[in-house]
Amino acid sequence: MTTNHSMPLVTQRLRERNRQALETKIAAENEAEIQCTKVTVAGLLALQQLVEIAQGDTHQPQHCRRVLLAVYNSYAWPLNLTSLRVLDDDLRRAALAVIEWSAVSDRELHEYLPDGHELMQRFAAIEKEEQ
Repeated sequence: MTTNHSMPLVTQRLRERNRQALETKIAAENEAEIQCTKVTVAGLLALQQLVEIAQGDTHQPQHCRRVLLAVYNSYAWPLNLTSLRVLDDDLRRAALAVIEWSAVSDRELHEYLPDGHELMQRFAAIEKEEQ
């Protein structure tokens, strides 16, 4: 008889555990979505910063172009980590933000830029001349 009385308690405990597990899962999914949004916003802002600097002609633009080209087409433009080391701190953070964002983005880098494909081709032409 004790078993019959304990069954509702077991069922109640199982329901409570399931509810807690579901709440934990929902909270984790919400946190992941918030983090993804933060990465996307930071990445897009950093992308604009790198593109702006990359259009200059000092050593910083060259390394910004290299980062952008690596994200655009890593097979043709593998990233030499020295490019990150020689960037100013704010540009290095921007480069890392773009790299992190590109890993979770559902679109390609050039799709976020006006005439992005042409811009990347122009950056590639500049870098080929400098090799």
